Formats: sequence, C-alpha cells, structure tokens
Amino acid sequence: MMMSLLAKEGKRGLVSVRAMQEFGLPRSFLVKIARDLIRAKLIVPKEGRGGGYTITKDPAMISLKQVVEAIDGEMATTACLIHGTKKCPMEATCPHKSMMGKLTDEIGEVLAKYKLTDFENK
Repeated sequence: MMMSLLAKEGKRGLVSVRAMQEFGLPRSFLVKIARDLIRAKLIVPKEGRGGGYTITKDPAMISLKQVVEAIDGEMATTACLIHGTKKCPMEATCPHKSMMGKLTDEIGEVLAKYKLTDFENK
C-alpha cells in the first residue's frame, strides 16, 4: 500500500504517514516498513512539519521483487537457499533442493516482471 501511494505521487510527490494511516495501517508498522524501504534506497524521508516520504525512482522502474526483498530480505522458498545461511546437513542428499531452487527462481522472475505502475487503478 505504501509503495502504491508513493508511486501514484511520483518522484516529486510526498506522502505523509498520516495519509497512509487512513488506510487502517498502524503507524508503528508503517515506520518499520519505511525504514526497510529507505535502507533499500527506494524511498527517502522528509522530516519535520509537512514531512513524509518520497519515492526515489520512476515507479515504472521499481519491481515488486525489489519491494518484497527490501522488506523481507532475500527471497527463497526455503532457508537453505538464502545466501550466507548455515549449511543444511541434508544438502548433498536433499530430494527437494533442486525443485525448491527452481520454484524460487520462477517466483523471483514473476515478481521482477511486475512494476509499481502495474498496480495503479486503470
């Protein structure tokens, strides 16, 4: 929801936390999500009176995958597929690793295909 509102306003628009709260989202939740999106350089904050957030790029260039990974981290269908995790004791004999890897790749491709502009009401 946050990124949809920001995409609608574009790079020059500003959306306040208060405006986002009108959709029933708690302030604490919005601030946490915003922190993740700022860290990923997808939005920038404007502090002070009349403050809020602005999107950093053309919404047509921001994929759903970028947003999901900014909030949830590296996408994977199982923890063993995330880079930097401990090795699974079953890695060499796991009957599911190959299929789960393919599934992760395909989900990533679908999410990468959709841009924020695809969520606009048309």
